[in-house]
Amino acid sequence: MSAACRCRVLLALLCAAGAQAQQTQLVGDIGLGVSVAPVALPAQSRSGSAVPYANFDYGPVFARIDTFGVKLAPVGYGSVELLTRVLEDGYRGSAPPHTQQRSSIPLGLGTLQVTPAGAFMVNLYRDLGKSHGAMLDLMYAAEIEQGRYTFYPQAGVEYRSASYVRYYDGVARSASNPFAGLLVEAQLGGHWYLVANLRRSWLDASIRSNPAVRRRSLDSGLVAVSYRFD
Repeated sequence: MSAACRCRVLLALLCAAGAQAQQTQLVGDIGLGVSVAPVALPAQSRSGSAVPYANFDYGPVFARIDTFGVKLAPVGYGSVELLTRVLEDGYRGSAPPHTQQRSSIPLGLGTLQVTPAGAFMVNLYRDLGKSHGAMLDLMYAAEIEQGRYTFYPQAGVEYRSASYVRYYDGVARSASNPFAGLLVEAQLGGHWYLVANLRRSWLDASIRSNPAVRRRSLDSGLVAVSYRFD
């Protein structure tokens, strides 16, 4: 089955779950923002681009900025989820522009546990794209409210298998890239919010061993205006 066919299968699953949720209410944010995500090569950079912003639940269907999926069954403080993630590995890798790879197509299972001590996320993916590698994302996020501002400090690690790193970064070893981030929400008035999401990822030594990679870390950011549905 081609990558395009696999994407259509996932879209069908999401649409089917959405059909089951016709009588439920959308809760969360939908808006428009600007995203900036630099690449690992010093000679390459990406300018900001307009992107949709989505962070909501609609019955079993959910969107969390760059992660989309369906809740399959309740467990603990959350649920088991079928999910995918929008990544731009083809732009982030160390290959020169004329050999630029296609971005990955992650599909996997995960869970988000929103506990009294904070939110814990564990997502395990398989890349249905060219690398056929495995991906594991771990994250912890806290919530701090200050008047009309809400702060969500985040920390975690992104593990990528050797086959994944070989395809996107040109080295034959797995990589674990720790990251730290901060999402800030500011209420503008009524149901309107300004959202800023900043993240720094520190590249694993295996990726930095590629002579073409001159950066030790990558910074990314998103600023969006959203409307909140209650």
